[in-house]
Amino acid sequence: MKLKLFIFSLTLAALLSGCNQSSDLPADLIAQVNDSYLKKNNVNQSVPAGLPDDTKLSMKKMIIKKWVEDEIIYQSAVKEGIQYSDEELFQIENYKKSLLVERFLNNKLNKNFRVSQKEIEDNYADNIKEFIREQDEAHIIHLLIENRDNAIFNEIKESEDLNVIIKKYYFDTRSTYESPNGDLGYVVISSLPDYLQKTVKNLKTGAISKYVKSDFGYHFVQLLDNQKKGTQRDIELVKDEIVRRLKWQKREQEYVRLMDELKEKYQVQTYLSKVQ
Repeated sequence: MKLKLFIFSLTLAALLSGCNQSSDLPADLIAQVNDSYLKKNNVNQSVPAGLPDDTKLSMKKMIIKKWVEDEIIYQSAVKEGIQYSDEELFQIENYKKSLLVERFLNNKLNKNFRVSQKEIEDNYADNIKEFIREQDEAHIIHLLIENRDNAIFNEIKESEDLNVIIKKYYFDTRSTYESPNGDLGYVVISSLPDYLQKTVKNLKTGAISKYVKSDFGYHFVQLLDNQKKGTQRDIELVKDEIVRRLKWQKREQEYVRLMDELKEKYQVQTYLSKVQ
């Protein structure tokens, strides 16, 4: 989604800024279509950090290819006299405004709202019912090994901490969205794949399961805790959620204050009676 948004933004920026003259070509030029060009820095900034080098390279090539194709089509459309509709011009203008609005708010609103321990505790107490479990949950450590390895399997059998094995063999660096390796925290048991649900339900606290075979490989699970539906989540488990909520509330309060202050400087009229 982020990549699609960037490509749209990059293409739109080219449409809005017009062509750049070849005599003004930047040193970090990475693609060019007639007098329009794309800079290396624009592409680099679009790729998220922490990705494998081969993934980054593939994404960069895709961005460049997309920009070149869009620029060719755009210039062809201009030559044929194709113009924006009023609705499209409205959308473009709104998009430009939204960029400035976001930058203005980022400059004006405090980004480092502090939340005290008392505020966290008060919010927890005021919303205590929100933190009651609606389904059975388990705190588990999960490990997926794609190919059978008897030496590691025997080591797991003798281990009391699955995380030690995960760290030792760098399995945490091989996590996938479908099968993450490591401490998963508390998960809703019914959200687990069927082949793991029964395993988790039958484990004793602290125990590591025998391997469970799936299409992905061999799964091991260690149960750290079990909590039934209707039990209360401890404040430490929901602390981060509460902090995010309180920071958002503080930002909203500051936004309202800023808007009240700005409205005093402008003449504003709305005609809601015309809205149908």
